[in-house]
Amino acid sequence: MVGLVSIPVTTRERGVNVQIAITTMQPIKPTVRNVMINKSIRMKYFITTICFLALAHHLSSQIAQTHSEGIVSYVSSQHVYVKFASTENIQVGDTLFLTEGNILIPALKVDQLSTISCVGTVIGSRTLAVSTKLVFVPHAEVKQSTIDIVDLKTLTPVSVNDQAIKNSAKKESEKGRSRVDGRVSLSSYSNLSSYKTDQRFRYNVSLNAQHINNSKFSGESYISFSHKNGQWNDISKNVFSALKIYTLAVKYDIDSTSNIWFGRRINVNMANVGAVDGLQYEKKIRHFTLGAVVGSRPNYSDYSFNPDLMQYGAFIGHNIENKNGTMQTSVAFFNQMNRFNTDRRFAYLQHNNSLAKNLNLFCSFEIDLYTMKNLKPVNTFDLTSSYVSLGYRPWRKLSLLLSYDARKNIYYYETFKNTIDSILDKEMRQGLRFQFNYRPIKYVSWGGNAGYRFQKSDPKPSINASSYINYSQLPLLHVSTTINATKLKTAYLDGMMYGLQFSRDLIPGKLSAELEGRYVDYQFLNSPTTLQQKIGEFSLYWQIANKIALSADFEETFEKGNNYSRIFLNLTKRF
Repeated sequence: MVGLVSIPVTTRERGVNVQIAITTMQPIKPTVRNVMINKSIRMKYFITTICFLALAHHLSSQIAQTHSEGIVSYVSSQHVYVKFASTENIQVGDTLFLTEGNILIPALKVDQLSTISCVGTVIGSRTLAVSTKLVFVPHAEVKQSTIDIVDLKTLTPVSVNDQAIKNSAKKESEKGRSRVDGRVSLSSYSNLSSYKTDQRFRYNVSLNAQHINNSKFSGESYISFSHKNGQWNDISKNVFSALKIYTLAVKYDIDSTSNIWFGRRINVNMANVGAVDGLQYEKKIRHFTLGAVVGSRPNYSDYSFNPDLMQYGAFIGHNIENKNGTMQTSVAFFNQMNRFNTDRRFAYLQHNNSLAKNLNLFCSFEIDLYTMKNLKPVNTFDLTSSYVSLGYRPWRKLSLLLSYDARKNIYYYETFKNTIDSILDKEMRQGLRFQFNYRPIKYVSWGGNAGYRFQKSDPKPSINASSYINYSQLPLLHVSTTINATKLKTAYLDGMMYGLQFSRDLIPGKLSAELEGRYVDYQFLNSPTTLQQKIGEFSLYWQIANKIALSADFEETFEKGNNYSRIFLNLTKRF
């Protein structure tokens, strides 16, 4: 029998060994299982769901939901890596958005998750640069009638630099204005299967106060508390196992061109280092932006404050407009420590250039400046990652993108010095990727991508390709319909996945629904086993009031001998 296996893959972020649970298809030893889920268990979770809905209705005037903001930390040929304060609200298959004024633009589909980052595939042919801000908006908020939604499958590409300039201009226009907004949320996650049943709850509070009482002080915060049933003993021993303070900082505007932050915050100009607990300074001089950061990294085990993990760095950026668009260049230097011993020292360089009217170049490079040889620290100049992409738009309805990336492993020599000798693998992984987006006629769009990834240790390169066709106004039914297919071929797997999705407003601006079906058919090359799954998903969104919304999502996975269910409920209020 074959099943979905969550394989822990170690990656390093901010000196942390992050266990990314990558869902993959692997042979599983046949076991005798009860294929029917106990009826009493299902009844228990049905009752829990009803109780939650009742509670949601009762609290709808008090509770609200927060969105999550992330920063693109690395771009490869096949994927974009986005760093969040937490990804607990995000699920594989969700969409991350760019923001343009009050418009949400779908930009990235989530493929894999860790606790603080996600890996995704670009939707359409947009170029996403490092430090680009993306936002995850739960299904409920995405469907709000007060937000204009743009379907990227029918949208022409927008330059990332142009996007940044528009956002910057918007902030400048609001400069000096006192404004406070925030969100509170209550979420419930229920996972049901023939061998595991669990439920967890999450409560979020976020606040953004600009120019408090028309002063030079501003502040922002994002705090979350999450737990599973029966987890209170662990929480009582360490509250930070459930309580996460992702952002808690105060800003003071020294003058019209400079400011200083104090607290925990991610600096978008050096997003690849993650959150910093300490001081951050920024100064603008005409086309240049300069900044410096000094503080510490959050604890790698529970995200609490850890003064032993000191870090400091500086950056300089330059941004100008030319006849074809914009040209942006930035370089940053950073030193990360553990008990005042260097953990990692590196430099980062990125360049974005509108070479011609419909031609854009983006490249980024990360260079390690510190290493250990014979247990002694040595200065070095080691190119650990590079990425180059070229986007071309020959005419309005067609966009093309070709990209190449190469990346080596990254090491934190002090934090993991007891295990570093066993993982020093400098082999480089390389990849090529091609993407296209074409809109032949009104309401119809066609897109796809193909990727090729390889390294010396692989028995054979990995190849994947996917394509979709979207019709946004199906005649008579007035339903948006999308058909998609994905081909995957690796050293151990060869298979296809097909999908069909329908979405429609049942009561315009108040109630909407979405129905999706997927079929998975994988063949394992090293065994005679196969994996075949049928997945169905149904979602409802209810706009209770102007700033209050409730969403519900049910997903069922059917597999020979097993089935899995997931129920997600979320209550939202903005203020």
